[in-house]
Amino acid sequence: MDGQNAMSQEKPNNPDEESGRQQGKTTPNRPEGEQKKPPSVHQDPTRPMAPTGASEVDDTVPDIDEGPRPGPVDEIQEALFEAAQADLSTEVEFDDLVKPTPDFDEGPRPGPVDEVQEALFSAAQQGAATEVDFDTLPEPSPEITQKVVSFEKKQPEPAPAPAPVPQPEPQPPPEPAPEVEVSQADPPPVISEFWVLLALFVSFRIFTLFLLRPGGFIRDWSDFDTYFGIASLSDYGLYPFLHFWLEWPPLVPWLAVGAYKLALLLPPWPDDARLWFILILGSTFVLFEVGNFILIYRLARRLFQTPATVSRVLWIYIGLFPPIYAMLGFFDGIALFFILLALELLLTDHRFSSAMAVGTGFMVKIIPVVMLPVALRRLWSQYRDNNQEAGIEAGLYGVVFGLSILVLLAPFLLLGPEWVLASARSMLGRSSWETIWAIAEGYFGFGQVAGDRLNPAETAFAIHSGWPSVMWWFITLIFAGIYGYIFTRPANYERPRHMVAFGGLTMAIFMLYSKGYSPQFLVYLLPFILLLMPDGRGLTYMLVLTGLNILEQPVYFVLVPTATWLLVFIVIARFLITVALALEFALVLWPSAGLLSAFAGARPYVPAGLGTFAALALLVLTPLTIRAYSTAQLSHSSLGTLAGFMESQLEAGQSDAPTPRLLLSDQATYRQIYPSLHRQFDLQLTDGASKELPGAATLPDLLHGLDQVWILPTGTRAQALRGGLSTRGTELASYDFEGLGTVSLYSLQANPRRFIAPARFSGGIELLSHQMTRRGNTIEVTLYWRALDPQVQNLTVFTQIINAEGQRIEGHDSIPANGTVPMPNWTVGTVVADTHRILLPAGLPPGEYTLIAGLYNDFNERLSSIDPAGVAHPNRAVPLETIQLP
Repeated sequence: MDGQNAMSQEKPNNPDEESGRQQGKTTPNRPEGEQKKPPSVHQDPTRPMAPTGASEVDDTVPDIDEGPRPGPVDEIQEALFEAAQADLSTEVEFDDLVKPTPDFDEGPRPGPVDEVQEALFSAAQQGAATEVDFDTLPEPSPEITQKVVSFEKKQPEPAPAPAPVPQPEPQPPPEPAPEVEVSQADPPPVISEFWVLLALFVSFRIFTLFLLRPGGFIRDWSDFDTYFGIASLSDYGLYPFLHFWLEWPPLVPWLAVGAYKLALLLPPWPDDARLWFILILGSTFVLFEVGNFILIYRLARRLFQTPATVSRVLWIYIGLFPPIYAMLGFFDGIALFFILLALELLLTDHRFSSAMAVGTGFMVKIIPVVMLPVALRRLWSQYRDNNQEAGIEAGLYGVVFGLSILVLLAPFLLLGPEWVLASARSMLGRSSWETIWAIAEGYFGFGQVAGDRLNPAETAFAIHSGWPSVMWWFITLIFAGIYGYIFTRPANYERPRHMVAFGGLTMAIFMLYSKGYSPQFLVYLLPFILLLMPDGRGLTYMLVLTGLNILEQPVYFVLVPTATWLLVFIVIARFLITVALALEFALVLWPSAGLLSAFAGARPYVPAGLGTFAALALLVLTPLTIRAYSTAQLSHSSLGTLAGFMESQLEAGQSDAPTPRLLLSDQATYRQIYPSLHRQFDLQLTDGASKELPGAATLPDLLHGLDQVWILPTGTRAQALRGGLSTRGTELASYDFEGLGTVSLYSLQANPRRFIAPARFSGGIELLSHQMTRRGNTIEVTLYWRALDPQVQNLTVFTQIINAEGQRIEGHDSIPANGTVPMPNWTVGTVVADTHRILLPAGLPPGEYTLIAGLYNDFNERLSSIDPAGVAHPNRAVPLETIQLP
């Protein structure tokens, strides 16, 4: 039988054969060479690969895809088939077989698949016409039930052209059937997603550096000012660690000196002499930020197999705010680079390079030293079967680490060892700040280092008194014990994920132990959170910690520096969240540890709990912070003095109307005082008509129907407002407020009575009014003074609570404003606010008590005073208010 007929022959349906083909088994009627082969690992790239490790893989496809089963391709194969079906021997002596024809590689040519095609083939071979009238053809045979799909691997040799024959009249061709649309595979990207993200990352940071002020919109709080000041000392031949000490290692200060020297080559920008210095030094920070991005990418590829997860890690890091904040004002991004570099080199078993990275990072900032125990733990795990070899490897790592420091520090040790020692003392001797330890010590400020940097023998570095050193040794021993226990716990430190988790756990414990914290320190924790939790859980941790940073700086330190309760909340919340992060990292290392089981059970609820905590904190803290901000803006300022004094005038009954009117002539002043006085006064602008604003009220309109009015003339229309009131009314009183202007009370009635101060002291001092508030057992009284003449005596103010018998119960004496505004510094005619707090003793019997005030000189002699009627006050004390105690 020739090959074409063999291909067209119908194979009988065999249930056993079909079942065997579906199950991937060899059937008796299929030769051994035709048995099912395992799927090839070289799959079609457009199809997904089967999961690795699957126990069974069903690689059958529908018959429509593979076409009919091929018949025997020659006589030998047909004979083997027939022998196998008859249960005869199929052994063949291959030496006796004829050699295959050259066409064997191509396979037999396909024969006709139906009667029509067979007739056309025969006509073409005989040279007859092959034109067919399709309308006269019979219906296709119903016996053909399968669709044949042939796959051409090689085009056959073209057959010789038949002899030309006369062609009949051409018929119009039939309508071609529409082609089935086949979807094409997406073309491979020209640039990988990593490079796209890297381009966005770099451009975003460069543009931010150039266009955004380093410290932000509210206030420039960056350390660029410090770097600029340090580097500018080189103009006088003074260089860091050669002529003065600093609280950081020397690498970054000298980097700042180099940036400063380059900036000197460019003409300074008139608006800000720091411009070129910040751009040059900041560009260096950007380079290290790019290095951080690349290292996070490399670490993510070690932890995750799917490109989508790696891309998510990079996208989240691009969008995080703390790295931008740190880059625009601090050099912590450089220290972070060496932390990540040491971890990456450690995972690739480049141990000595990793040790050099830790040593170099130590010379940037002390914090990268936390990677030293991380490296030692991995080495111990790798050589756990041989303690001696483990000790040698750990020792070599430590030696390379120490040599790296020594090489970088050698020039300074040779040329200025006293400055290096002073720097080391400053790092060990500085006081706590912005941590739970600082709160416990009663310090609510930011981190600073005291001392004279030009004095190599300096030892006074602490800015506040704290616990004795023995207490810090005790805290250090506790944390060393905790970390020692964690260090000895076994885990699979060969896995990159476990190494990242151990690095994050070490960093979290260091943050909990550290004396100080600054908002830019958050960048040291973020990569570990991101690499281990690139999901909603990790994002929740990072956003809540970022929000606490914003509350700390600039909200607390700039907007509400007196709201110490806010800093207490921030520090405690951050401490607890850092503890939770330490537990998260520990669960990666020891998922079945008994001590962590309680946290593991609550772990699924952590994101929701943190989100709820953040929402509630926002609801509670927002109004409290706004109130604290308003109080901070008013305290110890002319605006606060004005607001308090005007309220005291209402309490003293100086205005007849329930909501007296205050006229202003300048919109800027209106905006300034509106938040403080809009509830107590009807504030109105009088310059609308002069601006030709349609419908704006004129001065006569604003005065219509009033008996009294307050005015605060400022700006270009101040004289017009003052002149308009002078022609329509009489000035009853006038008060000057430094930086704001003069507030006057006018009466629009005939023959009014001018205001006289409640108390006039000898020497030309008036007590204009007072305000008193009681909070529990604390009495707070604010006195409003005015000097009519220049003062030369440094008088003291006394405030006392006396009982009905005139006996002193409690009091408070001080130079005005707690010593900050002594009387010789007063401006004549200006109102001065002076606040005193009196703590009432416990167990005070109920009854009426009187609050009194007065002045005395350096000889403890009280100054005499008179009331508005000219009568002297008894005991040279002014009675202010009666207090009824229950």
